[in-house]
Amino acid sequence: MYIGFPLIVSSSLSQQSLTLQTCIDRALVNSSQTATESSLISSSRLDKQFHWWSLLPNLVANAGVNTSFGRRLDPFTNTFATSSVNSQFFGLNSSVQLFNGFNYFRKGRVYATTIQLNELVLSAKLNELKIQVIETYVTLCKLSKQKQLTQSRIEKYIQIQTIQRLLIREGRINVIDTLKSQHSLLREQELFSNLSNECKLKNMQLNFLMGSPLRTDFTVDFTSTSMIRDKPKIQEKYRLESLEIELELLRHQLKSDRSVMLPSISLSGLVGTGFSTNNKDYSLPGSPTKSYTDQINQNLYEGIGVSLNVPLFNRGEWLKTNQLNAVKQLEIESKKEVADRLLEKHQLELEQYRLNNKVKLEQIRELADNLQLIYTKSLLLYEEGRLTYTEIETALMEWQMKLIEAELLKMEHEILNLYEH
Repeated sequence: MYIGFPLIVSSSLSQQSLTLQTCIDRALVNSSQTATESSLISSSRLDKQFHWWSLLPNLVANAGVNTSFGRRLDPFTNTFATSSVNSQFFGLNSSVQLFNGFNYFRKGRVYATTIQLNELVLSAKLNELKIQVIETYVTLCKLSKQKQLTQSRIEKYIQIQTIQRLLIREGRINVIDTLKSQHSLLREQELFSNLSNECKLKNMQLNFLMGSPLRTDFTVDFTSTSMIRDKPKIQEKYRLESLEIELELLRHQLKSDRSVMLPSISLSGLVGTGFSTNNKDYSLPGSPTKSYTDQINQNLYEGIGVSLNVPLFNRGEWLKTNQLNAVKQLEIESKKEVADRLLEKHQLELEQYRLNNKVKLEQIRELADNLQLIYTKSLLLYEEGRLTYTEIETALMEWQMKLIEAELLKMEHEILNLYEH
């Protein structure tokens, strides 16, 4: 039953070992995890990039063809006659705003602040992704450590079985002890198998976060957790910064909306011409329609003008916008206060957890060392036939449970130290 376990361990030695920093780097370049946030940044940058185009004049071409027909009074014969008239027109219109209440500059600030907000959203997403990678990686480390300790217990049960065979030959113990130790060995082998399956699931999850093939096998190194370059931040920090930018964005948007209430000056120009089959000299009977070229030249028109628009009454829209903006600012200010208190709360909790874990870890390590000594002495007494198997197994499991608790607490302590103080 035990032969297969060394094979499992030895096969893992040939697998690629990934540090926590490597996993984080691969996850951060996995664009599929941040596609939405990256798209928002690209869109807001395009809005700002094309914003200066609003300073350029617009240019509109227009053309049309018209046909009219019906009865009309002929001035020469004083009788009604049926006729049809065809006409064409085409031209160009252009206009440009000379002054719009500085809305161009205020709108530019809105776009710039929107980019800043979207970049922060992306940073928060990357930070969240980094935390997911760290938690998954450390969970893998915990499972790997539990597998090692389970493997160690399996070896100790085999050692106990060797002792039992000697004691049975000497007649010091009953054969029932071998059945109990075999049951304990099978139980530990089952636990090892379950831990291996959990490791595979966490491997898949970490591969998914990194954008790697899901069946890629690798090993983890817990010592690498303390060597990451950029520590993750508490998510409330990003929430607080986001609210501050949203508040600034609201202020810029209010200024942009206010500029709509100011007078605006625009310059416009147009040019065009046309042709009609009804364009003829009616003072002479039978006169033909003027030629197409003559009409195009004679009907040419140009125009240029300056217009001043002064908003006088917009049915309370500005008052509504101003009050809604004030309500939104008040809401964000309240959320900022809550986010600030949550940030302070989480920082204090982390610090308290660090202190508690440090003290608790020292106590559990001392207990584990003491239990290890008890087990070592108990094993010697068992070899002399002075202790029962139940007593030696109890000593072993108490020591191993404290050892597992110490290792897991050590890892939890390292996770707490990964966050920025």
